[in-house]
Amino acid sequence: MKCFLLFSAFACSIFCCCASVAAVEPDTGATPNVRFEHADKKLKVFLGDQHFTTFDYGSHDKPILYPILGPGQVGMTRNWPMKDDVVGEAHDHPHHKSMWITHEISGVDFWGEKGGEVQTATIEAEFVGKPKNVFRATSLWVKKSDGKTLLTDQTAYRFGGDKNSRWIDCTITYRADHGDITFDDTKEGLFAIRTHPDLRLNARPAQGVAEVFGTAVNSEGVGGKEIWGKNAKWLLYQGPIDGKPMSIAMFDHPENLRHPTTWHARDYGLVTANPFGLHHFLGKEKGSGAYRLKDGETLTLRYRVEFLNGLATPEEIESRYEAFCTPVERLVFQE
Repeated sequence: MKCFLLFSAFACSIFCCCASVAAVEPDTGATPNVRFEHADKKLKVFLGDQHFTTFDYGSHDKPILYPILGPGQVGMTRNWPMKDDVVGEAHDHPHHKSMWITHEISGVDFWGEKGGEVQTATIEAEFVGKPKNVFRATSLWVKKSDGKTLLTDQTAYRFGGDKNSRWIDCTITYRADHGDITFDDTKEGLFAIRTHPDLRLNARPAQGVAEVFGTAVNSEGVGGKEIWGKNAKWLLYQGPIDGKPMSIAMFDHPENLRHPTTWHARDYGLVTANPFGLHHFLGKEKGSGAYRLKDGETLTLRYRVEFLNGLATPEEIESRYEAFCTPVERLVFQE
């Protein structure tokens, strides 16, 4: 029976110019219980009595997490195109839907939703040996033109948090179960989030984004739009969202392929970990970043996104990154 396995000096201090904004406070309370409510192809995730996020696998060409509510119930991602009437949001890149996982596979464009769709076949919120803060989704990557399945992924979503932080930990296992496949060498992929527009690094008045407040830095001390395409263990975006200081950190696990990963991180709020786009990011020969899975082979990748109340320092994020790198229980996922 086939199975899936679930499975370390910063030169930058880029902060909001408002001196009165507080830094992230340490955790002062116990982690709230994680619970799920599942109906109509939507699985709602709660931390205690508070809604954290919803895994929506029936409304779009791929499963997404939306909304994502940080500490204090602050919305952390762009609402469009899920909501069409929110002031101050640019209507660009309609495939940028809050938080998602897609890539171009063997020439089929799953990222832009043009050639393929990711169809979630099963959701399991209860299974033997599972921690209470995990559900797993098994999805088929299907060509739109002929309905052919190219590969399967099984992703375990872990959730946690405290008074000042909430996190989503994704362990993705891809399996080439319908023949050989290739993760193409393209900048557009893989593990992605489109932040709240207040965290953008640039304004776009013509698109309705008149004022932004975001800053960005990576684990190597590179800041601003220069983080695009660079190798880094983590990225940090932060600034006031609706006047409330907030931070978003994304982590690449040290066991991942080509760690530390390269990042398709744009100044308009797209942040995505992508180990495959080496031609675009690093100027290598075209196709050098492609990664092939032969029929029956698997690839496992693990990432985390953490949402924090306040403006986190690089030292704070490094500490949280080290906590993310500690071993987790290794669940054996069986079909």
